[in-house]
Amino acid sequence: MIALDVAMRIIRRRAAAAGIELILPGDPRREAIVSLVALAHSVQRTGVLRARVSDNVTTTLPGVPGPASALLGLIPYVGPALAALALANGRTSVCLSPAALASGGQALATWWHEEGHVGSIARGGLLYCGAYLLAPEVRAGGEAPCYGAGIAVRVACGASLDSAVRDALDSLEAYGLDASAFALASGIIASAAHTIRATGDYGGVVAELRAELAVEGVIA
Repeated sequence: MIALDVAMRIIRRRAAAAGIELILPGDPRREAIVSLVALAHSVQRTGVLRARVSDNVTTTLPGVPGPASALLGLIPYVGPALAALALANGRTSVCLSPAALASGGQALATWWHEEGHVGSIARGGLLYCGAYLLAPEVRAGGEAPCYGAGIAVRVACGASLDSAVRDALDSLEAYGLDASAFALASGIIASAAHTIRATGDYGGVVAELRAELAVEGVIA
């Protein structure tokens, strides 16, 4: 069981090292982003309501101008406003949800999930959290590996693999995926679970986590 204050120290340290703007619940910037993301869901008719976005959805937005921020601006109706908010931060930002802060393990799992999106933005890729203009299959393909990283971290923090997988699949409901896209994401997550069961890690995230916990004097 990882204490939330320990998890937040790790998150703040990693955010600072990577030049990421960390935005927490209650920050006016997050409230604005929640409203815009909820509106994007409404426009796209995904069925995801504002309350779910507010409580459960953590968002990563690109900051400085680049391919990802340009794509963000193309999201129908809400893109320009989202892009303006993102660029105002001056750097890539991660807006944590209240659900992400439910426990230390959940906070760390969410953080490593979002670091996957940060990496895509840094590489100039097309995949980033909230890319509603892209096909559902692309959203699924971009999110599922990040969920794999989060699952590995949750298991390392004491969760059962089966429960972590179930929670990841439940979370996918917030992305407005159709049946084929959901099947794609489920398959990627199943593959990640197989890797975690066989090796205890997924892309090296557990090794990174243990190194960070060692700094805090915690053994996982």
